[in-house]
Amino acid sequence: MNASNSCKRILLAAVTAVLALSMTTLQAAPPKATPAPTQEQKEEQLIKDLASPDADKVQNALGDLESMYDKKLDVTNSFPVIRSLLGDSREPVRRKAARISGIFHLQLTGAELKLVCAQLKASDWKEVQSGLKALRDLNVPSTVPDILPCLQHPVPGVVRDACRTLAVVANKDVIPSIQPLLNSPDNAVKKDAQDAIAKLQAK
Repeated sequence: MNASNSCKRILLAAVTAVLALSMTTLQAAPPKATPAPTQEQKEEQLIKDLASPDADKVQNALGDLESMYDKKLDVTNSFPVIRSLLGDSREPVRRKAARISGIFHLQLTGAELKLVCAQLKASDWKEVQSGLKALRDLNVPSTVPDILPCLQHPVPGVVRDACRTLAVVANKDVIPSIQPLLNSPDNAVKKDAQDAIAKLQAK
């Protein structure tokens, strides 16, 4: 009996030691790192975010896509969704979508270009200015008739961007429309008008 009890005690002690060692090993082992999402997974999540009812979330997703594009990463899967946002009812969203379309140099359809040009008639001058910048990057000459009225806009910043955009998109035919701005009391407007005319004459 004594020998049997001794064996049991020894066995129990051994099992306890093994369990203790196992627990120590488990506690000491570092947690497995979660693998970083791939580029495709990042783009896929951002595309999902573009469908969010939260305008801020959509704008942030567009900004993140722009950052990926700046890093020369492929974000072409997002292009159709970005195009679909050009006519969004939320002003900040459609403005950002238009700017991103220009930065990405998307080949927009006639209907999509009309949506961007519609921003030039917005009551908010910031949307008008954003639309002009988008059209400058898109560089589509057929939009010139939509841009010309912006030369008469009451906000000097819009007039300046109209000059800059016409300098890129238009040809010498629009110089007479810009020349009256050479007499503008706003020196910044006058300077952009001079620069635009010089660039157009060089074409």
